[in-house]
Amino acid sequence: MSLLVLGSGPGIGRSVATLFASKRYNNVVLIARRAEQLEEEKKAVLNTVSSQINVRTYAVDVTHTHSLLQALDDADAAFGKPDVVFYNAARVLPSALLTHPVEDVEYDFKINVSALYIISQRYIPHLVSLARADTSSRPALIVTSSALPHHPIPQLFNLSLVKAAQRNLVQSLNLSYTPEGVHIGVINVAGQVAPEDEVRNPTRIAAKTWEWFQGAKDKPNFEVMI
Repeated sequence: MSLLVLGSGPGIGRSVATLFASKRYNNVVLIARRAEQLEEEKKAVLNTVSSQINVRTYAVDVTHTHSLLQALDDADAAFGKPDVVFYNAARVLPSALLTHPVEDVEYDFKINVSALYIISQRYIPHLVSLARADTSSRPALIVTSSALPHHPIPQLFNLSLVKAAQRNLVQSLNLSYTPEGVHIGVINVAGQVAPEDEVRNPTRIAAKTWEWFQGAKDKPNFEVMI
């Protein structure tokens, strides 16, 4: 079984990848912008789980659609299409309302919405087919977010804006495809992620994500707030 992680990194992405691999998935695909960081992520997964896990990495900017699709073609050819997609791609930058460049707004929209839409177009039909073919399967699309869609911060208006749009997209997917057996939801991290934080540390966030994933079949729930 295969897990696809977009936005792999030393925080949430790494913790979710290692936990899900240790629990269920022997094929893991990691996508992020920096090749050197991806090597660290690959080592982390292999060292935490075992050498029996197959890990492929692709240094791709998700806003570059052609390169993204090429990487996914290669990953799908190697492992088959994923059983679970974990979408964690984002960037967090200060943004001042009405003075932040519109080009940055458009770029972040591509990261959080356009690229996720492309991923959904590619994999939701497969996840629906998987749910129909195997009632024991757990096909899922999981997206990380924050409290910003509910409580925007003017100093982070850009991220607030695109995360609200992203939540709308994921909720629409949830309403359309959860009845088809696909687990679709949002993991909202309502604050800064830090290893020393008792509540919002990567290990606990990964555990809460797994808990949501485990319970989604019997008790569908669109979102979790951490």
